[in-house]
Amino acid sequence: MTQIETSRLRVFPLPLEQLRLWAEDLPALERQLGCPYRGVPIEGAALRNARHILALAGEGPISPYRTVWMLVQKEDGVIIGSAGFKGPPDRKGEVEIQYAMGKDYRRRGYMTEAVEAICRWALEQPGVAHITAETDLVSYPSQRILERLGFQKYREEETLWWRL
Repeated sequence: MTQIETSRLRVFPLPLEQLRLWAEDLPALERQLGCPYRGVPIEGAALRNARHILALAGEGPISPYRTVWMLVQKEDGVIIGSAGFKGPPDRKGEVEIQYAMGKDYRRRGYMTEAVEAICRWALEQPGVAHITAETDLVSYPSQRILERLGFQKYREEETLWWRL
């Protein structure tokens, strides 16, 4: 699969076997990748999301749109977060992104760097015309990331919707 290098990160999608470890056995994933995991703890809502991503991946061939992308800090080889897509492009050519950063690595520009990289990658793929994202109304750090990257707010309900 693909690997993206940014100035401070290696960003890559997990194959199915490693996706299963991410959702079910983090210590085994750490051993396999040779990287300690310091992303968002896989519990509660994050665990439900991990299981959902794993279920989607099992519905068809694994692809960069049906897995999670690890964000590994080049400096020390630590997994600091994750990002990815909520599925392949729809009929309008839109893919939705999602992302999460380990608490100790927030507000350092890592997520802006990672989201920019996966968006650039996605927009180079056939069938992708736009990237969308959903944020909570009060998720100001996430909103600032999207604004910095040129996303435009296009819908506001219980959440905000953004498009690049």
